[in-house]
Amino acid sequence: MKKRILALVLAAAMALGTTGCGLFTVQNESPADVAKDSIANEFHKGSQESTIAEEDIEDAAAGVDSTPKEVRYQDDYYEYVNQNLLSKIELAATDAHWDWFGELNAVVSSEMEDIIRELAGDGKTYEKGTPEQKIKDMYECVSNTENREKTGLGPLKPYMDSIRNAKNIDEYVDALAHLSGEFGFSSIVGGYYISQDKADSSEYSVYMMYADTLIGKEYIEGKETKEYVDMYLDYVNDMLVEFGMSAGEAAASTDSIETLLRDICASTLTTEQLYDPKITYNVYTAKELQQLYTNVDVDKMLKTLGVSGQDKYIVIDVEQAKKINSLLVEENLQALKDYSSFVMLNDVAEYASSGYVKLHDKMQNSLYGITESWGDEKIWMDLTQDLLPWDFGTIYVKEHFSQEDKEAVEAMIELILKEYETIINKQEWMSDATKQKAVKKLETMQVKIGYPEEWPAAKDMMQVTPISEGGSLISNWLVSMQVAIEAQLQQLGTKVDRSEWDVTPQTINAMYDPLNNEIIFPAAILQAPFYNSRNSDGANLGGIGFVIAHEVSHAFDSSGALYDEFGNYNVWWTDEELAEYERLSQSIVEYYNNYEMMGTKVNGDLTLMENIADLGAMTCITSIIGDDEDALDDAFGQMTYNWASADTASFMMYLLNTDTHSPNKVRVNAVLSSCDAFYDIYDIAETDGMYVAPEDRVGIWR
Repeated sequence: MKKRILALVLAAAMALGTTGCGLFTVQNESPADVAKDSIANEFHKGSQESTIAEEDIEDAAAGVDSTPKEVRYQDDYYEYVNQNLLSKIELAATDAHWDWFGELNAVVSSEMEDIIRELAGDGKTYEKGTPEQKIKDMYECVSNTENREKTGLGPLKPYMDSIRNAKNIDEYVDALAHLSGEFGFSSIVGGYYISQDKADSSEYSVYMMYADTLIGKEYIEGKETKEYVDMYLDYVNDMLVEFGMSAGEAAASTDSIETLLRDICASTLTTEQLYDPKITYNVYTAKELQQLYTNVDVDKMLKTLGVSGQDKYIVIDVEQAKKINSLLVEENLQALKDYSSFVMLNDVAEYASSGYVKLHDKMQNSLYGITESWGDEKIWMDLTQDLLPWDFGTIYVKEHFSQEDKEAVEAMIELILKEYETIINKQEWMSDATKQKAVKKLETMQVKIGYPEEWPAAKDMMQVTPISEGGSLISNWLVSMQVAIEAQLQQLGTKVDRSEWDVTPQTINAMYDPLNNEIIFPAAILQAPFYNSRNSDGANLGGIGFVIAHEVSHAFDSSGALYDEFGNYNVWWTDEELAEYERLSQSIVEYYNNYEMMGTKVNGDLTLMENIADLGAMTCITSIIGDDEDALDDAFGQMTYNWASADTASFMMYLLNTDTHSPNKVRVNAVLSSCDAFYDIYDIAETDGMYVAPEDRVGIWR
């Protein structure tokens, strides 16, 4: 090794005990969520309390770890840099995953929990509509188990009854449309989402959502996932029993749900296909929508949803829509009602009475390999934060946002955008005209850092009714759902305001949104270990710089490259360039297919976009650093340290089947093994595990 390797683990490794992050429910994403790509695996809805002191996290951002290593950096750079840190991480029984995103989220969540405790115990009454009033009263609704048991399904019961009592397909579809129109629930048909139009991102359009595929197509059709599917079907059965079915009725309904689910999944797009606008942007008029859904009164459905009279409707998954239409026949009525009933129970489970909560918690824990549930108080705290994200966001910004750090990161973004322009102009396979369009996309890219200048309207629209005035957890949760629907409906017919944020400042993540051609860096990610003002320039380039370059790279990944500088789906490449792009992409797919975790191959197709972004980010960072070996060493070490992670076997299986990111270890080693600068400063031989021949190294932007 020519230079030292910056491991950055001394203080943190010594301080680290057990810590982890929370997990999300398996569910469909909206078109906007699918379009938006991010740097992190998004599994941090909640977390256990951090066991790393804030000063330890900051101190960990500098220094050399001279501890003897069991692993050679030439064979496994990720393990070499992180082995001492990872040796200190022992996942608690309540955890499926640990990484720095979750660790920092735990710190943020803990700070918000202190606020909740203070408000809950101060005995004061606050003015209606203030963050203090909403947080205090929401926490009471969440934590009052007696009220939750008494409420049961509460305001949702009439909607459930309308599904269960439907006498024919028309009544069934009408029941689903009312549920979707008022609260946004989607199960089989009638779900919709209002988002920017991909062909004209200055306008809003109605996207017709795809069906809820429960545990998901990847699990249903996976070769190594049968035990997880069986577990999920047991959960379906138990939920139906909790709902009031007899054992025999629940078993029969579960069988019919499984049959429908497998039939639907067979016609459903894969996760990677959902990111491809060529496949998902399908324009229909209302008349054409009626021709697609011949077994539905489309005009009536659209009126019930509140979205009739539009010039066009976007159907995301046409083949699945055709399959759903074929299933909407009288002989399937009972199976369809059972399917939608379960989806509704699953959606409401976290907010309902204890029986549903326990079953839902048990299912998620089993799916992810967690052997012990969080305590009630932790769950209640997380739910409160989830239901009032913008109110907590205002509090977070007041106490934690640094203008100085923002300015430093802005300067780094400008440097990275300029370097990307240089990289693009070096590509011999691109014409001058196409290069100019790519550079224009860089020049017009919007940058959002910290928090919005104006808080979203949904913040003030969301009001909380206390228990003393007849409120409950479910009723207030439904208000939040109605607020989301109302906010979307208000957008129809208006021009898009590109200054709006849909990411809270306390979010530990970073994003690229192709429909706005923008990169977003919430306030909370501007901290160690991703960014630290005391770090060397090389380490910060390998930290927050890599994050920035990753997001910029998404503007030119296999999906982002199909949008122009205005955020419109508009193929601006020549046929020859697209063919070369496809050839380079296929080489990346095949390259990542060679990596595996727990004996299971990485899915190069599923992870292509994120792999392109990772590879491009490393090209950008090393190009900025040039031949400064110390700075390169710092950058490689910091990037590697930032991707340290630990997972249960079940959760790793979940990632391999559903996550568009490669596992963190692969994200490090695969990228560095394809980076020429990595070989320039370290003595990597052909016989070493990290070695990849020059002709086999991959990347779009090299």
